[in-house]
Amino acid sequence: MRSARYVNISYAIDEDNTPLYPGTKPIAIRRVKEIAKGDPCNTSLITLSNHAGTHVDAPRHFWNSGRAISDYSLEELVFRKVVLIDCRKSAEEPIWIEDLQALKYRDDADAVLIRTGFHKYRRTDAKAYCYKNPYLSVAAAGWIRKKFYKLRAIGIDCISISSYANRKEGMEVHKILLKKKGFGTSPVLILEALNLDYKIEKIDELIVAPIFIEGVDSAPCTVIGLIYD
Repeated sequence: MRSARYVNISYAIDEDNTPLYPGTKPIAIRRVKEIAKGDPCNTSLITLSNHAGTHVDAPRHFWNSGRAISDYSLEELVFRKVVLIDCRKSAEEPIWIEDLQALKYRDDADAVLIRTGFHKYRRTDAKAYCYKNPYLSVAAAGWIRKKFYKLRAIGIDCISISSYANRKEGMEVHKILLKKKGFGTSPVLILEALNLDYKIEKIDELIVAPIFIEGVDSAPCTVIGLIYD
């Protein structure tokens, strides 16, 4: 029997240190009860956008007729044919079809994770991380939908799969990936703000564990990678 290592490729939510896509309302964590102040227990009130931190975009994010993240079963959020692609990119640089050629040899892939290396700016230059990240091109998004029928999720180590500086193209990319009509396959879930450290050489299986809130388009999530040695 193979032994498995588990790696957390998502970030913890932090009120002060979680970068947010421009325009996203701030995270607020308020202590409601504290044992140190004489209360019987500790509790907190947490206010955050459903697109804060590591999160998963479901079809309803851009399509009213699409499924909300709470409509997905647990089995649909487990991926067993994961492709990790190293695709070094600089600020505001697009990801083209040519950058994803490793997928050509994995037509069985059900998830692809794109490591641009831009995650390094999350702590060192939050402004660049939020405003100038690399992004998936419309051409690459269309190629993915047309060529890879088993693909059900795509993830990236940037704050979004789109760039704030190229919002119009980014919206089109989201629509292509999350669209049901016009493609013979299920919409592709989008995982954003992943922690794809370079110590990770491969991921054999992927578990996406979102917060299930009825009717909400997308949600913060914990993303766990399984590595078989």
